[in-house]
Amino acid sequence: MTDVSPVSRSQLQSRRKTLRRQRRLTISQALWRFMAMAGLTTAMFWGATRPVWLIYGPDQIIVTGNELLSSTLIQDLVPLDYPQPLLKVEPEVLAQQLRDRAPVTAVEVTRQLLPPRLKVQVQERLPVALVEPPPRQDNTIDIQYLQAGFLDAEGAWMPRSSVVLGENASPLPTLRLRGVQAQYQRYWPQIYTTIRQSPVAIQEIDWQDPSNLVLQTELGVVYLGPYTPELEQQLATLDKMRNLPNQLGTEDVAHIDLTIPTAPTISIIEGTGNLSADPSQVP
Repeated sequence: MTDVSPVSRSQLQSRRKTLRRQRRLTISQALWRFMAMAGLTTAMFWGATRPVWLIYGPDQIIVTGNELLSSTLIQDLVPLDYPQPLLKVEPEVLAQQLRDRAPVTAVEVTRQLLPPRLKVQVQERLPVALVEPPPRQDNTIDIQYLQAGFLDAEGAWMPRSSVVLGENASPLPTLRLRGVQAQYQRYWPQIYTTIRQSPVAIQEIDWQDPSNLVLQTELGVVYLGPYTPELEQQLATLDKMRNLPNQLGTEDVAHIDLTIPTAPTISIIEGTGNLSADPSQVP
């Protein structure tokens, strides 16, 4: 059986004093750490609100990712009141506001302390068609057409003033879209996807009359009737008619009617009538 040595009173008191010292030391260290962090935070906030940490103007906003939009335009669209303390800028709020104001699909805003700057990275909406207003209509007809500007591939409209060519910008689109009504704008993504795959060059789409989509092509004016999913078949039929200028002078053709793609007709100028054209027999 093991003998347990008795602990004297003095030893117990010594141990208690040691534990109390360790506890005081631990509390003191935690307090100093808290005070140091609070002081550092206060110093950073104080320093960031000093003049050296202010955003004084748009020249301290660095824009990247833009090709069509000029950096100056995006800088001017950033909704800030100058001078602005850097730490008071809320990047997410600023990014959302810029998305609402500029023709962009994505925006990322970050702060830079040294030197104090805002970095704005954008992803632009790329225009694919120039929207032109139709000729002045009868005042008794109340039709809402899209104003002059651009459409991107998804059908988002952009005013002309929003597109200012940057230094390394791609050329503006040459495809013209005339007289598109706002209620038919939702069909544009499908129409554009089909149009850009057309083997026959298309310069203009006239949609003033919803019952007849009119194309200006390298083969002349083409009537398609109302837009339907048959557009791809209509353009395939048009491709089979490539040799039409060799059979009839372009100046003799008023228009090609592909309303029924399996039975196209050709309207001839000077009252010579209409000709039926069997796509399978067109050279």
